[in-house]
Amino acid sequence: MPGQPNETCWTVLRAASAGDAAARSTFARSYAEPIRAYLANRWRGRSLSAEVDDAIQDSFLECLKPGGVLERADPDRGDFRALLFGVVRNVARRYEERAVHAGRLAPDTSVHVEELPYTADPLSRVFDRAWARSLLREAVLRHEQAADAAGPEARRRFRILGLRHDEGLPVRDIAAALGEADTARVHNDYRRARREFAIHLRAVVAAHAGGRAVDVDAECRQLTELLGP
Repeated sequence: MPGQPNETCWTVLRAASAGDAAARSTFARSYAEPIRAYLANRWRGRSLSAEVDDAIQDSFLECLKPGGVLERADPDRGDFRALLFGVVRNVARRYEERAVHAGRLAPDTSVHVEELPYTADPLSRVFDRAWARSLLREAVLRHEQAADAAGPEARRRFRILGLRHDEGLPVRDIAAALGEADTARVHNDYRRARREFAIHLRAVVAAHAGGRAVDVDAECRQLTELLGP
């Protein structure tokens, strides 16, 4: 996950492709979840389901190897999420073709999803939902780290936000849990915590946009919609 304000998915990817161990670890942590979700759903109930971990590693190699995706892509024009989705889809197809050749998988008579645009692939939503979960977790982590650095009041606000959203407690119950008599103060702190979290979420979304000029607020709304019912 990009960690500095001026860092994007592309700067992490460049460092990872150059052999930086920390960047490679960051890249894997950031993007393993959507890759796994796509492959697990695509291969559910098929013999290839046992090869998901290997295919994840091959997807990373496609991004990081010399002459790979990074060197062929244009960060100023490319959507990194769509690029990564295309990599994973192609890796999955190669595994399937090998399995068909070995007689382990019946030939697929359906239209190859590789011929469909990103948004027409029925599994693109699976990938996007997992991508959204990953980015939201990164924003929560950034918020927590910032609260720890800022001191007790900021940590208290972070806890209030967690009690409200993670545990679904109403403000009056949060006040009781904190031993607070002033419910209005808790409510104000909750609103402030939401604004603080929004700052971190916008930073995460901007970083993972890969340098594209995007409407960050619209991207944040899309993340929320993807994780809705």
